[in-house]
Parts: sequence; C-alpha cells; structure tokens
Amino acid sequence: MSNPEQPPETMSPSAGQPDLLALLGAAVTAVLSFTPVADAPGSGFIAGACLFWAVFVAVRARHNPGVFRKWGFRADNLVEASVLPAGVLIAGAGCLAALGSLRGTFRFPAHALPLFLVYAVWGVIQQFLMLGVVASNLERIDALGRRKALLVLIVALIFGLIHAFNPRLVVATFVLELLLVPLYLWHRNLWPLGVLHGWLGGLFYLWVENRDLWVERFG
Repeated sequence: MSNPEQPPETMSPSAGQPDLLALLGAAVTAVLSFTPVADAPGSGFIAGACLFWAVFVAVRARHNPGVFRKWGFRADNLVEASVLPAGVLIAGAGCLAALGSLRGTFRFPAHALPLFLVYAVWGVIQQFLMLGVVASNLERIDALGRRKALLVLIVALIFGLIHAFNPRLVVATFVLELLLVPLYLWHRNLWPLGVLHGWLGGLFYLWVENRDLWVERFG
C-alpha cells in the first residue's frame, strides 16, 4: 500500500530485487576510472562511458518505460527540482572563485565553455550511477531505507573514495554528494543534479586544481 503522506512523484523506487547488472556496470566504470584508460589523451573514456550508459538506459527504458522515470530522468518537476541545485551552484561557484582568487588561479578561458557542456553530460551520467543505481539499490536494504541519514553518508563515502587518487577531490566529492543525495531523495530528478555536478566539477579543476582539462585532453 502506498504511503498516503508521500506524493506519487517522489516515492522511493525501492521495491523489488537489486539491479545487479546496473550495479556491476557501475562497479566496472568506477574501476576503469583508476586505470590509464581514464587518463589517456582525448576524452575516450568519458565518451565511451557516456555512450555505454546512454544505450543501457535506452534499452532498459524500452523494455520497462517506468524505470526511466524512477531513475530520475523526468521533466514534470524539473523547475521545482532545479531551485535548490541552482542555489548550491551559485554558492559553490562563489566559494571556488574566492579560492581561485586567493590562489591566483582565477580565470575562465573561452575554450573552457565546450568542456562545461561535456561535463554537464558526464555529471548526469555519474549521478545516474551514484543516485539512480547505487543509492536506489541501497534503499532496498530495509535498514538503509528506514535510515536516510545513514544512506546519504554511505553513498557520499563511496563517491568520495572513487576519487581516492586525489585527496582534495575526495573531500570535495564527499561534500558534494552529501548535498546531492538528499536532493535526489526529495525530488527524484537527476537532470539538475548532474548539471550541478558537472559545472562545479569543471570549476573545481579550473580554480582549485589549476588544471585546464580542455588543454590536457585536446592540446
């Protein structure tokens, strides 16, 4: 029986068995991110991962149209779901800009604009894996489904540890996911969270890491 206090559009998709294939794919993607494949010139890894998961989502949605919405690929509540992420983006960008000014790394070259388009897509894919796959499957564990704070902490820890190759990224991604998981559990909409992730991530590399990823990838 549905919870009468929870509107249908925000209900947890936690019923049923774990999606083992999606979890396996997410694990393989995470492992590959630690290999030289992810650091090769160009954006082959990112493009390949985006293509694979786009096909995965499309195939799943064709056989089960409801799963597309349950994962968070939806537009019906997009405006409402974008309000807080927009605020987080403004506040986060302001903090990163201040750090960049203090470190002497505050700049925004014109060629960075295409990268932000790419990273918006890459951010959606990453948050699909963390929220639509990992968080939603962990919710199916009764103890975590009833203890949202613990669920948020575990997902944030996983996302931080995936970036263990860079201690600053561990902290930044952990804090970011602490914010994104509750927003996802509230609105179940991946679009604004993925864009938020991609844009803040691009600014973090540019202003905190002092790395121009467009130049690194394409020269």
